[in-house]
Amino acid sequence: MTRMISIHSSRGGTGKSLIASNLAAILASRGLNVALLDFDFRAPSLVTIFQAEKGSHRYMNDYIDGKAKLGEVMVDLSERLGCSGTLRVGFANVELDAMREIARKDRKWQARALKKVLRLKEELSDLMDANLILIDTSPGIQYSSVNAVVGSDLSMIVATMDILDLEGSQRMYRDLYKPFEKKALIVINKAMPHDIVGNSKNALIEEVRARFSQPPLAIIPCFCDILLAQRASLFIRDKPGHPFTWTLKEIALRIEKIG
Repeated sequence: MTRMISIHSSRGGTGKSLIASNLAAILASRGLNVALLDFDFRAPSLVTIFQAEKGSHRYMNDYIDGKAKLGEVMVDLSERLGCSGTLRVGFANVELDAMREIARKDRKWQARALKKVLRLKEELSDLMDANLILIDTSPGIQYSSVNAVVGSDLSMIVATMDILDLEGSQRMYRDLYKPFEKKALIVINKAMPHDIVGNSKNALIEEVRARFSQPPLAIIPCFCDILLAQRASLFIRDKPGHPFTWTLKEIALRIEKIG
């Protein structure tokens, strides 16, 4: 059974794309057939993270616009990354003109785009026998992120404990997820070390529970070396023994167990 999970945030800078890309690689290394799609059309980053050769393939923009088929878009990185399963990535176009063009699309175009998104699961299942589809969405309530959330079986909201981010995530959960009856898991990223021990950790969990009616799926500490690191590679490959890598592997295990 193919599942589609959107990875979302209320604003940029939460670490959403870093988590999405590394989770996809972990799950593919565990034998799953994974498709990772970049729906952050206004600030795409997966091309940089995976060091993909620009211009050597079509983009998700082309697929959504009806100018390319999925087989022309999805780039197989399985052999390069040494995955026991498969990892195929659909990149978004990083050219400025492409980002401007997607921002100018009207509601009729976005309605047609939603129909394409709703067919993605079946198409990717047929194309690559995908077990899992991860969508790296644009932050906030943009058309592309709404389409991704509506088309997904499940979403993961990546938030920090910054009060503006927490309140923004809570509003997004209330205004988008509740009306569409979409389930979302909450991951807290960049938590301060003193907030994840003893009574402080319990207080953090209870604050998340009060805002989202559920405890966080995971709490990821803030690591200074991650904040300073270049985003031009997969972190789990560069630092397989890092606590951040271990935490992502735990999240991957939890995702696998979720029906």
